[in-house]
Amino acid sequence: MEETDPGSCPGPGPGFLSLRVVTNSNSVGPNRELMDLPNELINEILSNMDIETLFQMSRVNRLLNKIISMHWPSILSPILERDFTPVEPLFRVFDVCTSKALTALDPFCDGDVFIGDRLVASSSFSSGVNGRCDDGAAQGCSEDIKNWTTRLSLNDGLAVFKVCMAVKRWEREFARFRFAGHSEHSRTLRPHELERLRLGLYVWWRYARYFHAPFCFDDEFGGCGFEDQRRFWLRRPHVSPDIRCNFMRQYSTTQLHVISDVWNTIRSAVGRDVCPSIATVREWDYDMSRADASSIGWGDSVENDVILATMMKLSPEDVLHLLISRHQYATKASLVQFIRLKNPSIEQSIETFSEAIMLTINERELAIVSEGDPDALEPGVYFPQPSGFPCRWGGVVDYRDAVLEKLREVYDNDAGKGIHYCIGEELPDLPSVIYVKAAVHPGLLDASV
Repeated sequence: MEETDPGSCPGPGPGFLSLRVVTNSNSVGPNRELMDLPNELINEILSNMDIETLFQMSRVNRLLNKIISMHWPSILSPILERDFTPVEPLFRVFDVCTSKALTALDPFCDGDVFIGDRLVASSSFSSGVNGRCDDGAAQGCSEDIKNWTTRLSLNDGLAVFKVCMAVKRWEREFARFRFAGHSEHSRTLRPHELERLRLGLYVWWRYARYFHAPFCFDDEFGGCGFEDQRRFWLRRPHVSPDIRCNFMRQYSTTQLHVISDVWNTIRSAVGRDVCPSIATVREWDYDMSRADASSIGWGDSVENDVILATMMKLSPEDVLHLLISRHQYATKASLVQFIRLKNPSIEQSIETFSEAIMLTINERELAIVSEGDPDALEPGVYFPQPSGFPCRWGGVVDYRDAVLEKLREVYDNDAGKGIHYCIGEELPDLPSVIYVKAAVHPGLLDASV
């Protein structure tokens, strides 16, 4: 008898179940030890595995592969709902990774998402989620957008698996990036902190696909160049929403601070481990000459900021690859070649994620003060960000101050606030809304700096 143990694969998650599948050496199918079980029980066993073990089980033999293929929606959905919360933004990630061409209004005009015939995310129009419009016509949302639906089929299974595995890899690696400046406080993230991390990753994933991808939604203006940015943002002069800030306005103030923490942690790690500046390299070795440091570092402060911003336009799984596998690229030129292969147009546009977060958070702070909430704190005081990053506490990780921790609940109810502000629109007690503009010139990767 020959034994195949899918449980031997590395990294089983909390939902892992050890399952021995015994096969005959002269047969392609499992013997009665497993197959005598009812299909419902087999499905239940499979749905209690982690995502990597399930993938390994699909390759054990033809019969198990067939079972998983036939019942994959009912098997996969419980795994996602258990191990990848919050699931609604996760399903939106699948949406943008597998769906048809996107339009400018899609980021906040979400349609239905199905896994097989199973509805896993409802249209924002039917529920008014996060304060988004229920009247598509009134907000310039076409019927095509209002009614579009994404159905994840078995053929999309590999894309789903790649996203899930990248998320799990981020969970394992993020803590060392988060506490890089405070190693004495380093620890693993708690389950609710991992959930916050996943939210930040999902939002970043969607934003990267909408606004930083090789074929983002501005194709109607002739590609992803930003030479005429006002024309790009003023898509419809009579409504002209700031698309990027509207995307961020979908999330509550508490969520925005979590997203900002995830983003700044990863940006700091890339700037330290993937493309450090010449000054950073010389801090590692004070005796190193500038000429020697230039062969390792990526320019001085200004040039390095542009190059770092350019690299951060890659998708989360590609950024993770660079952080973990930087040693595989012997020269800066080989690293640049990889980046250009992943996103051929990456040097033709600007990174806007950081500015969209900052503007939306500042907008919320102004709104809190202008509304005269007696419990409101001064702008920039709640959820404080001490100088230097990363700070030890806050954002993804728990605050050590119970008062600050309580503010998560206070400022978690304003998702969708101001989502249809228009560029230049005067709001009561608020200045004209600032739209995202070019903070830096289109980033050029230069291996010779």
